[in-house]
Amino acid sequence: MASSASGKITALLSLMDLLAPMACSQARSISLPDYALRISARCKRVLIKINPLGNVEVVIPHGFDPQQVPAILQQRRDWLEAHLAKLNARWAEAPHEHALRPRQIQLRALARGWSVDYLPGSGRQLRLRTGEQTLQLHYPSTPGAEDMNVRISQRLQKWLSEQARQHLLPWLAQTAKELDLPYHKACIRAQKTRWGSCSARKVINLNRNLLFLPPSLVRYLFVHELCHIRHMNHSREFWRQVAKHEPEYRRLDAELGQAVKFLPRWVHICA
Repeated sequence: MASSASGKITALLSLMDLLAPMACSQARSISLPDYALRISARCKRVLIKINPLGNVEVVIPHGFDPQQVPAILQQRRDWLEAHLAKLNARWAEAPHEHALRPRQIQLRALARGWSVDYLPGSGRQLRLRTGEQTLQLHYPSTPGAEDMNVRISQRLQKWLSEQARQHLLPWLAQTAKELDLPYHKACIRAQKTRWGSCSARKVINLNRNLLFLPPSLVRYLFVHELCHIRHMNHSREFWRQVAKHEPEYRRLDAELGQAVKFLPRWVHICA
């Protein structure tokens, strides 16, 4: 069973809502955001999604006229502006952490932080030197800035995975021992929508981004997934087991649902 990173800013708008009558003559004209268009045979309605980087994607069913998409986006301009403004405000709260080339990295789960120095060079490879409180990233100065942002993010994400294996796996093992809930195997993953999962074979997957969360939420996620060792569902028996080990599970479960707010912008970049 999986615990979802459900705080993702994504909205699904039904086709009926999108095609509601609109007074075009009275609608103010705006510059629509850039968007990616995807046709899905499985899609039954028009979907508008905004990912954590602020990129807009429109998913349409097979056979739907794509020329209607700009009018749909124009109709939903207030919704788009509101959600994009919410994202921008979130990034502005901590610009040194949320920049695509972060100057600071805070891993709340470990109560540790690092400053990041970027040093351009003549080589072709990215090299990361790690210290107790500092990361030095040596990067080639020849590629374009956008391409280099992707490469830098990928290298930092690799470092994040290493930190997760080093710290989250022993922490989970210790928690399992304390709760007397042994599992077969644990792995670190780069999951997009789940904080963790537990399979019927007692394999637990942990999202490396748990490192950005407060320790109380990380431990609750551990308790949640370990309880699936006994109950592969969300039955009353499962929640009784969770409550036995974590009496504050309702509050923590609600906070975990909003914990995507702790994730910096650069962790969402992929190739």
